[in-house]
Amino acid sequence: MTDSHKVLIADSSKLARTMTEKLVKKIKPYTDVIAVSSVAEALEHLKEHRVDLILTALRLKDDDGTKICAYVRENHHYLPVIVVSGDVDNRLKERLLGSDVTDYMDKAAGQKGLEIFLSGLLQPEDQINGKILYIEDSAVVAHATKKLLQNHNLDITHTLSVTDAKALIPDAESAAEQFDLVLTDYYLKNNETAMDILKYVRSELGLDKIDMPFVIMTGDENTENQKKILQSGANDLIGKPVNQEALVKKIKFQIRFTQFHRAKTAQAD
Repeated sequence: MTDSHKVLIADSSKLARTMTEKLVKKIKPYTDVIAVSSVAEALEHLKEHRVDLILTALRLKDDDGTKICAYVRENHHYLPVIVVSGDVDNRLKERLLGSDVTDYMDKAAGQKGLEIFLSGLLQPEDQINGKILYIEDSAVVAHATKKLLQNHNLDITHTLSVTDAKALIPDAESAAEQFDLVLTDYYLKNNETAMDILKYVRSELGLDKIDMPFVIMTGDENTENQKKILQSGANDLIGKPVNQEALVKKIKFQIRFTQFHRAKTAQAD
């Protein structure tokens, strides 16, 4: 997340909005909270402003909360959307919560349950570490980037090509065991591109955006081209020349949610 965290809360209940806002600020005191009661209000805000996290109920004043999830996936980088609702269990049983939803929390767990959930989700950035598969064919760029990320407690495995990267992750299980995120330049040696490894991980290994996040470095400023990369399964992009602070923040932001999701899944098992 950025220095000024922004959380959008969507719930038709004023009491629920107030209590959730207090909880978020208890965990992260300097968070800017935007509270709305309808899908229309949420979408209007998202069209004009940046947020870092969305907490939404399923039943809002004018429509279903999943409409917010669908809008986010179409129009934003991988912005986490957490569903907090009393109807979660029924939706899960009927397979009505798709991959647009990052995670979910049943209101039956109460405020204490929500506090534990959000505390794990919003842990401080300096506590985040993780393992990165890094693909870059320039030795000079790779050396500088590895040094930067290692200074932020990130473990880097560097490869020069998509072919080498695929050899390291022959299946979904080994990929998830070894790495928390893939960082790659867009244009690589032997006419390979980031799309090759992205397609391999998403289609052949079957790992989605929260199972294995991707941050792609690109010098292409064409917004349509950027949108195509995101729609193909990338979580986020970083422009070149790379802003070092932004790169670290984007990487830790994605790792936070992947590790939280994995820990929650392991607990459930």
